[in-house]
Amino acid sequence: MARKDRCPGIYIAGTSQHSGKTLVSLGLVAALRDRGLKVSYMKPVGQRTVEVNGAHVDEDVILINTVYGLETEPADCNPVTIPSGYTTEFVRERKSRQPLIDRILASYDRISEDADLVIVEGTGHAGVGSIIGMGNAQVAAILGAGAMVVTGGGLGKPADEFALNRAMFAQEGCNIIGMVANKFLPKKMDELKPLLATWLEQFDDRLLGVIPYEPILSELTMRQIASETGAEIIHGEQYLDRRISDCIIGAQYPHRLLQSLRPGVLAIIPGDRDDLILAAISSEELSSETAGTIGVCITGGIMPHHSVLRLIERSQAPVIAIREGTYDVASEISDVVGKILPSDTEKVEKGQWLVKRAMDLDAVLEAL
Repeated sequence: MARKDRCPGIYIAGTSQHSGKTLVSLGLVAALRDRGLKVSYMKPVGQRTVEVNGAHVDEDVILINTVYGLETEPADCNPVTIPSGYTTEFVRERKSRQPLIDRILASYDRISEDADLVIVEGTGHAGVGSIIGMGNAQVAAILGAGAMVVTGGGLGKPADEFALNRAMFAQEGCNIIGMVANKFLPKKMDELKPLLATWLEQFDDRLLGVIPYEPILSELTMRQIASETGAEIIHGEQYLDRRISDCIIGAQYPHRLLQSLRPGVLAIIPGDRDDLILAAISSEELSSETAGTIGVCITGGIMPHHSVLRLIERSQAPVIAIREGTYDVASEISDVVGKILPSDTEKVEKGQWLVKRAMDLDAVLEAL
């Protein structure tokens, strides 16, 4: 049970994976700090972890703590992680969730000791984590935090998603602060935003914000692609923060490839196509349109001729290599999600600006 004297928290819950929970958390911390509030951050249950000071913590914790210089222990910000095989072991051995609850509450009390408010980021939709008794609605109830539900943009789909998730939070006795609709097509906002607000009012719920779709937030960097795919960096470590918005497969004549190259393109080329690799490198170096804007991924476990590698080393193109075949590599890269990284200042600032501009902060604070 949550103590009545516990620091208030806002539980950021999504209706699906990649709904925008981290974006909303990032921007909400900034908006609340602008109001003079001391804000802490927590992600009670994490899945995608990195190692920090000997502890495995969710990567979103690293983002928020780094951007805002928060001094809370990363392990307290993410007290429970779910490694591969954990849920199977939990069910097979009929483990109790109480140790997990105790760990979360102890961490929450430590990070909120001097805070006015805690932003608590969930994982997936309301039911994610239920297999171990740590569903988002369950964790929000444990902490006594009000739930802010992040949906997609539009009218029918976000309303359906919100209704389903609201039912799960209500079942756990959670206070619903309201809805934030993310990735809303700008051309639809004027028409659909008032309709969505009207629908919510029927159930005494609030539309707290509508965040427009911003393409830059979905774009990848060469660094993300290399990290997510385990690629070998052939050249251009200093250029890995170059932004990628599209991929093309090199399987044509060189002049056709040159016609396809444009700013923000990653050219995926088999390692035995020296002609196409040279064409891409030449475009990077000489074209006024694509200079300093493209990347190259070599596939198939084949390295270009050493004379070509020497030219690559003299270029300003980030070049990576992945052992799998071209089709498998293209498919793998298409599955990579464009996350906000601490080093990506442009994305961080754009995300903060979008959320602060969209959020009705007075309504948020009033609903707590």
